[in-house]
Amino acid sequence: MTQVHEPTSKADNSPQTIRILITDKIAREGIDLLKEQMPEAQVDERRGLTPEQLAEVIGDYHALIVRSETQVTADVLSAGTNLKIVGRAGVGVDNIDTNAATRLGIIVVNSPTGNIMAAAEHTIAMLMSLARHVPAANASIKGGKWDRSRFMGIEVRNRVLGVIGLGKVGMAVARRALGLEMQVVAYDPFVSPEQARKNGVEMGTFEEVLTRADFLTLHTSLTSGPQGTRGLISEHELQIMKPGARLINCARGGLINEKALLNALNEGRLAGAALDVFSQEPIRDDETLLQLLAHDRVIATPHLGASTEEAQVGVATDVAEQIVSVLNGGFPRAAVNAPLILPETLKVLEPYMTLLEKMGRLYTQLQPGPLSKIEVTYNGDIASYDLRPLQAALIKGLLESVSEAHVNMINAQLLAKERGLEITEQKSTTPAEFANQVTLRVLSPNGNSSSFIGKPGIEDEHFDVISGAVVYDEPRIVRVGRYWTEFVPEGYILFCRNLDQPGMIGRAGTLLGKAQVNIRHMDVGPVERKPRTRVPGNTTDTALMVISVDDAIPDWALRELSETGDIFGVTVVNL
Repeated sequence: MTQVHEPTSKADNSPQTIRILITDKIAREGIDLLKEQMPEAQVDERRGLTPEQLAEVIGDYHALIVRSETQVTADVLSAGTNLKIVGRAGVGVDNIDTNAATRLGIIVVNSPTGNIMAAAEHTIAMLMSLARHVPAANASIKGGKWDRSRFMGIEVRNRVLGVIGLGKVGMAVARRALGLEMQVVAYDPFVSPEQARKNGVEMGTFEEVLTRADFLTLHTSLTSGPQGTRGLISEHELQIMKPGARLINCARGGLINEKALLNALNEGRLAGAALDVFSQEPIRDDETLLQLLAHDRVIATPHLGASTEEAQVGVATDVAEQIVSVLNGGFPRAAVNAPLILPETLKVLEPYMTLLEKMGRLYTQLQPGPLSKIEVTYNGDIASYDLRPLQAALIKGLLESVSEAHVNMINAQLLAKERGLEITEQKSTTPAEFANQVTLRVLSPNGNSSSFIGKPGIEDEHFDVISGAVVYDEPRIVRVGRYWTEFVPEGYILFCRNLDQPGMIGRAGTLLGKAQVNIRHMDVGPVERKPRTRVPGNTTDTALMVISVDDAIPDWALRELSETGDIFGVTVVNL
């Protein structure tokens, strides 16, 4: 039986010119960087687009840059048929549907470090403003009053600052508070007590921090769900806080239940609150928020945490650099929905990523059909690396011909899960046949290898084991099924099995010559790698003939090759 497999390719409807859309105000330095590093790209600034308007135009763009104003919904992302990356010039990405982006294979990046100092300093400014009534005293004296007794403050020295979320911003706030001679106690389930202690911070439980803090500041991301942080500070948390404590939020608006906060302030349980972020921005006509803004114990600013000249330049250039990297085929350093790959690690993994993708494509063309379980074994030094990019590359190779979605590192794991494809990994730093070798083994649903053991029949052999290696920085396939071979997985490749007897190579070569097809490489793979003595008259042993050619092979030539009687299982793949 002759099989010819051509990879399925999606229609490329992307515009020839790279186009980048910016829908919110970002620092000019970021825009200039885009134009300098990608002079061939078209950079458009269109502010104030509604989600519906954005969905109408986004299909023409390869990259989108936003701040917090633009809502990047699932509908917008679905309409972005050429969209490769969405960049948030800032930290929070709750205005971007990252789940939809992941499903569509669109990278979402932010700038987690560009505004750390700005956010930390604004938090300290809010803390001091609460302690010394700065805004109210300022308004009073400008109104012609001299009311010193009304604005009696407190010293922050020796007071307890509770920090919820000891990430980069939270730690920066803690260091500055220690400089003010405050005591700092923090809660963060992802930070070890040893790490905190090295920075002079005491760790406690969530409730311990609430009950001990004179000032409580929030520095955590906003997440939804049963274990999410939305409404993290609500009625119960406000009840157990120290009477007369002060609450600061320069992180995300949804972290606080604003109705519960308003009640706590009205009842006098809190001495004050300083808010830079809100559940609805701008405030508009939200009654609860309007009452909070009017409350004499509340200090409010319009989301100014990152609003310094330095921070705006930092986040804009940071995101612009990541946009350039991705559009040039590289990887971002701060992807929200992809594993972090350090440049030095990427340099090592890149040829193996190509290898795994080609192994996946080779398998699906040699053995088309449903997949359920795959075992990948890594041998050699390669096993000591973070291998998530390699698994994503394998999934891409396996699914790209059967998935409607564009498969890449961003959505590979999700698409595999949706298709019920289970991938397990075995790792050993001990070399196998090659110093660094990767073996793909396709298993049946019960977990057993579906490859034949022993000597299968001539026409019913499966190729459910494929091994590969990188030789001189070039991916090579070194085993197909039970046959040991070595070839570069590229272009048109003819696979056929033949009786292990003289004349087989000449027969195939003569027929390809007759078809005017040039042979680029030929390899005959035996069952055993070591030399063996052939027994005359033994017609049961077979070998695998792998012939790389420069052009497609005509159907009539494949039929003639299959009809020779000694050559069978003729299959052509295109890698």
